[in-house]
Amino acid sequence: MSTSVGFLSTIAPSACPLHDRRSGAAPCRRVIRPRVSCHSNGNAPQPPPSSLLMDRRDVLFALGGLTGGAAAAGKLALAAPVMPPDLTKCHDANSAGLGDHLKCCPPYTSAEITDYTFPDTPLRVRRAAQEVIKDSEYMEKYTTAVRLMKGKPPDHPWNFYQQALIHCAYCNEAYDQVGFLNPSVPIQVHFSWLFLPWHRYYLHFYERILGKLIDDDTFTLPFWNFDSDDGMTMPEIFTADTSSPLYNENRDTSHYSPAILDYKYSYGNTAGSGETGDALVLSNLCTMKKTFKQSLPLADLFMGDPLRAGQEADGSNGPGQLESIHNAVHMWVGTPESPHIDMGDFSTAGKDCIFFSLHANVDRLWHIYRNLRGNKLEFNDPDWLDSTFIFYDENEQVVRVKVRDCLNPNNLRYTYEEVPIPWMNKLNCVKTTETKEKTKAELSLVRVGAFGSEPRELSKTALRVMVSRPKKSRKKAEKEDKVEVLQIKDIAVDTDGPARFDVYIAAPYGDLAGPDYGDFAGTFVRLPHKGKGKKRKGALKLGITSLLEDLDAEDAEKLVVTLVPRIGEFTIGGVAIKLLQTDNPRLV
Repeated sequence: MSTSVGFLSTIAPSACPLHDRRSGAAPCRRVIRPRVSCHSNGNAPQPPPSSLLMDRRDVLFALGGLTGGAAAAGKLALAAPVMPPDLTKCHDANSAGLGDHLKCCPPYTSAEITDYTFPDTPLRVRRAAQEVIKDSEYMEKYTTAVRLMKGKPPDHPWNFYQQALIHCAYCNEAYDQVGFLNPSVPIQVHFSWLFLPWHRYYLHFYERILGKLIDDDTFTLPFWNFDSDDGMTMPEIFTADTSSPLYNENRDTSHYSPAILDYKYSYGNTAGSGETGDALVLSNLCTMKKTFKQSLPLADLFMGDPLRAGQEADGSNGPGQLESIHNAVHMWVGTPESPHIDMGDFSTAGKDCIFFSLHANVDRLWHIYRNLRGNKLEFNDPDWLDSTFIFYDENEQVVRVKVRDCLNPNNLRYTYEEVPIPWMNKLNCVKTTETKEKTKAELSLVRVGAFGSEPRELSKTALRVMVSRPKKSRKKAEKEDKVEVLQIKDIAVDTDGPARFDVYIAAPYGDLAGPDYGDFAGTFVRLPHKGKGKKRKGALKLGITSLLEDLDAEDAEKLVVTLVPRIGEFTIGGVAIKLLQTDNPRLV
């Protein structure tokens, strides 16, 4: 399998090629070069905010926030971006396994905050973790940088564990959104369109600080290319030497190489996909291929739902499917016993160096997604583009950054080494079962009803429902205009621990369903997380247009949707199929 990102040059040729400011000789490597608009920030003109949202620009309230009855009347989703937290009001974070009094606040709560000055340095190239182990010079730099970071004073913002606490604070409710009181609205950078840009910045500053510690402007983090058959084992740079500063003892050591990563793994479903060896590799590649194929026409499906000022991320919106795969990798690395530290819990994940290589590949996959879409802006919406975060930079300054300024990696002066992308090859991913050859009389058929109007529990056994489609046998032009989406609404996670259910789709036999669940459509995955006295909530949207083509089910008026619980207990509010307007019809 050898397809690589070189194909991207045929997707969207650049009208403003990058000017490499590298000084001196450099190793010759093929790299993924960003291709973006020549606009200074790579963004198109902004449309007016949705009329369904309340525009904060037309609402008078002090920076201190809404109080009393105004806020208590309901958490309105304002047509406004999520703003950075007030650092002086940082408070204890919470964790399902580690308690309610985690100390994750930064040591710079009263510092002056300035706009970040983006680097003017040579273009840095992130390389695959499986390859850098062969480069002794690079490994010496990486281990030295991490050792120096771990040796900084405990209260220094560059200290390794202070860097890890940044993730804890933003992901475990140590910060509240400015402007919302009684009740407060926690800042959460998972489960929404903030997930990818926030983590891009987090890696950037961590990487720049490491480079500063060894006085090397060219230093980059390695990426764990778990989407490649050659990269589906835990990188040995993090496992081979227990005395290395890159090593972390809080892992599932049974998953060290040669164990193969399983995208369908969860703590309650250690069998995962049920496959091993080459079959498991193929299962993973097919899952990644479907993730891209089904989400290219509509950014929400890949990036996550919008999150605006006043909304809770752990609410009615949902993550993109890339985040769900990423969650499964977190579980696979973390300890299988509760509290699943370090990688299996958001509050501690940053304490493992492998976290940053996992997220470097997640970032790389976003970069590939953007290239496949011709660098089309995912959300031409100021509420996304102007969402703002605060970090501590490589110059020991507290800085603010906006989403709009990280969309072009060239702004951050990095790119990725070109490596094979085997999931872009033709793969035998179509599910084939004996049911296709059997008659109705030979099958063990069961009657499946509609979901109904009341919420339903999902716990020990699969939930199967018959769902009507808005239209069958759609023409190509109709598919280019609207993508068919399965929506699972008002999901309540009834426990604080890890949670996962998988979704399968099959064509029915009239009003009956066969014993086979059909084809895998996607998954809902949550790491252990504790909300403030509330059940965790969410939603799930899955593109199914291409899946129905693979299943030869385009003529079906209804579909059998099966939710298979793997770990945790859920309440499901509803299941429906909708047609949603595509934002990139040429990719359907």
